[in-house]
Amino acid sequence: MARISTEERQVLIIDETIKIIHEQGYQAFSIRELSKRVGISEPAIYRHFLNKEDIVLGILGRFSEFDLSLFKEVKKFEKPTEKIHCFIQYHFDFLEKNPGMTSIVFAEEIFNQSDILREKMLTIIEKRRRIIRSIIDEAKQNKKVIDIETGELITLILGFIRLVVLEWRMSGFSFQLSQRGKKTVGTIEKLLFK
Repeated sequence: MARISTEERQVLIIDETIKIIHEQGYQAFSIRELSKRVGISEPAIYRHFLNKEDIVLGILGRFSEFDLSLFKEVKKFEKPTEKIHCFIQYHFDFLEKNPGMTSIVFAEEIFNQSDILREKMLTIIEKRRRIIRSIIDEAKQNKKVIDIETGELITLILGFIRLVVLEWRMSGFSFQLSQRGKKTVGTIEKLLFK
């Protein structure tokens, strides 16, 4: 069997961590369980990551990668409504392909136990808020959005996304998130844009 690279091993460790948290919750995530699943010793895990917090930072790094990809996609569109549509739908499409990531987003205990992880997640949220803010500011300049404070509109959009994803999780992923997302986008466009 060929030896895998450090980067490939780190990806495998992160993937298995997501699976553990998704299947059993954050409290079940231990280096012992992770080493069994990955098929390497506990000390070998520590050669790749300092501790559990460092592994979760690796998971959050995937959200940062997602944000870069999201930003590139949004920039492809000209109209603010198209950009918001892309922003929202991109979230739903990504999470539908990666349902385990919802377990990270909704595992508040992860972020309550670590200032580093909480700050990282807040940074991710703030980046997304800035993307939406720029879209709404553009729409306001063109008089294409209702006259409500930008911060409140951002909260509405992010809240819609979070609620739909939570409903999807709580239903056992029983519906197509991307299809539901299209309805959500349509509703948001009707409510917020002129």
